[in-house]
Amino acid sequence: MSFLVQLYYTLYSLPGGEQPNHELRMCLAEFLHDYPGSITNALASLKKFLDRYKQWSRVWLYHGDLETDFLRTLGQIQKAAREEPVGIEMDFRKS
Repeated sequence: MSFLVQLYYTLYSLPGGEQPNHELRMCLAEFLHDYPGSITNALASLKKFLDRYKQWSRVWLYHGDLETDFLRTLGQIQKAAREEPVGIEMDFRKS
């Protein structure tokens, strides 16, 4: 549960829409969509995202290495989940 809390916090702190580097957020959303199965093979989730992204015919706006940043972000989420299991307060009732 702590991993999911940290994942949601990270997901919503990343750029979205058509902003530069929004692909990382979309990739993490794909990871979350396939959770808990995606946790066993994160790179399969990344590949699935890339395959779907190509089908959408969107312009690639990511500046950097998406695979490295995706894996680094998952590592940071896992580390935060271990160190601060309830370190984030979220109120889903707020709009």
